[in-house]
Amino acid sequence: MKEIRLTAKQKQAFEALGIEDTKALLTYYPYRYEKLDYLPYDQWVIDSRVIIEGRIVGTPKLNYYKGRNSVLYMNVEDQYNQYRVTVFNRPWLKRQKDGDTVTVIGKYEGNLKILAYQITNIPMNEMLGIHPVYSLKDRITEKTFLRLMDQALNENAGQIEDFIPEKYLEKYGYLHRGQALRYIHQPQSESQLTRALDTMKYEEFLRFNLLMLSRRRENFASDQRYAKNFDENMVESLIKSLPFELTDDQLKAVEEITADLRSERQMSRLLQGDVGTGKTIVGFIAMYETALAGKQSALMAPTEILARQHYEKIRRLFEPLGIRCGLLISALSAQQRKEVLQGLSDGTISVAVGTHALFQNDVEYRDLGLVISDEQQRFGVRQRAALLAKGNYCDILMMSATPIPRTLATTLYGDIDVSTITQSPNSGKEIVTKLIKGNSFIPVLDEIEKLLAEGDQMYVVCPSIENSESSRNASDIYNNLKKYYAGRYRVDILHGQMSEEEKQEVEEAFRRGEVKILVCTTVVEVGVDVHSANVMVIYNANRFGLSQLHQLRGRIGRGSRKGCCYLLSDSDDPQALEKLQVIVDNTDGFKISYYDLKLRGPGDVMGYKQSGLPEFELANIINDSSILLNAKNDAMEIMKVIESYPQIVKYVSENLDNDIIRA
Repeated sequence: MKEIRLTAKQKQAFEALGIEDTKALLTYYPYRYEKLDYLPYDQWVIDSRVIIEGRIVGTPKLNYYKGRNSVLYMNVEDQYNQYRVTVFNRPWLKRQKDGDTVTVIGKYEGNLKILAYQITNIPMNEMLGIHPVYSLKDRITEKTFLRLMDQALNENAGQIEDFIPEKYLEKYGYLHRGQALRYIHQPQSESQLTRALDTMKYEEFLRFNLLMLSRRRENFASDQRYAKNFDENMVESLIKSLPFELTDDQLKAVEEITADLRSERQMSRLLQGDVGTGKTIVGFIAMYETALAGKQSALMAPTEILARQHYEKIRRLFEPLGIRCGLLISALSAQQRKEVLQGLSDGTISVAVGTHALFQNDVEYRDLGLVISDEQQRFGVRQRAALLAKGNYCDILMMSATPIPRTLATTLYGDIDVSTITQSPNSGKEIVTKLIKGNSFIPVLDEIEKLLAEGDQMYVVCPSIENSESSRNASDIYNNLKKYYAGRYRVDILHGQMSEEEKQEVEEAFRRGEVKILVCTTVVEVGVDVHSANVMVIYNANRFGLSQLHQLRGRIGRGSRKGCCYLLSDSDDPQALEKLQVIVDNTDGFKISYYDLKLRGPGDVMGYKQSGLPEFELANIINDSSILLNAKNDAMEIMKVIESYPQIVKYVSENLDNDIIRA
């Protein structure tokens, strides 16, 4: 690709935008497009955008106010009318003189008055149509940027190599890459722009899927992987001994995971299900099967609270069966940690539960065969990869309570297998959610008092621990509630800055019912499971994501009584209120996650942003789901004959070692 010539100042300006070469310039896409259409004066309405071309009448008048702020007035006359044009903070336009022809774009204010956005000497007919709008910084003007973009497109015309094979260009009617880039930056019609965007969206999805499939092929190519063999009758006995019956979805998930463990290929499976659908016990059964096969398993939880909870449950389940379990978290004493490390290295501990401590450098496993990542979207892929590296071609099971449609899951997580649990053991339990305008629960205080008197416990969730200008903080709320309920109910606080000993003490007191009201941050978003905690108040609810609110709400209604969740918000933002209404109207995690994907994108919702994986530049996994599916299917087809496409072989070989794809 031919590099365009830049001055030192232009090069510095481009580097500030993250543009290092011509290739990066051509893929620096507009963030939106403006469409300018000419309308005659008799069709104008107040506050609409208008465009005129006319002659300046008289001398423009410039006034300054409040320091360097300025306002410029000029009269512009076209063939129909004379308009009074006002423009702010464009003092250089004072150089325009009587008789100059200008094009004015602005808002019509009535009475032949226009508040101008732009005044230029470019003829109106050249301004009409679709125009890209770029995110630029002060160091480079739009005019200069457009000129250099035009130069890059012209000097590289016919030299830009296609990535999409010709077969698929013809199949979908897509454009060659060079033409698509020109239409994106210089569209002459909406149809051109749509076709160009669809082409480049498909290319983004195709590149992503090819890398994911290549990594999966590499993982499965090893002959070092061997099946786990275990006594299925013992697994069946464990399931029958449980104090509850598994749902059909849970049994199906167990069956799918069992088949993976017994196969000769490495398992890579996502187990997804809504809050409270019983994913954890399915993971425990997989760990039991791994122990029966003589191998070790490790379950990684995002918080020490959740890790402790999992450990206590799994220890009660497995130790009577002769399976030793170990907990590995930062809060252990030196002696406790030494004992756990010894048990993992000599193999006497078959089941490990912990946090990121599970994959620290000094942790060695005798024969790690299964890694389970709980609430996997909360871990960066490098953390998961570090734990996988502790074993030899380990099976991996990722569990997520942020369920999404299967097609999206298999694409965004790579070509993995997906098990979905939709049935809930508590499906008959009702959780009522109410939106309270304002940041006080006084409007529903009587309701809450009644529920507390009936034996319910309450979470009060705050977005911050201490002083925050835009939120009610946990410390202040805790002090206020402690005074209000003094002599009646014990109030305590739980947040991430407390020591693990302090957190465990408070959590246990709440679990035993000694603490009636727990003021907390999102440390309780996952894991804390108290059956009599059926009331939740969430301050500044608009500051949380949809899936996060649903996760928080999932902490209540887990016992025999219904849950009551109160969302407090003083926001007037229509989008924020619409988001909160989604939570009020829906208890289905799939629907909520789908809304969240539309609002925030996959990076936030699925944990990719913390991992370093970039968002798709143009494509949107929700709006462009049909293109996504086509690209996925075509990538699978291409992989069968990948040697026929040298440009794809080169791309994969250069990018396969990316840490994000590797995990």
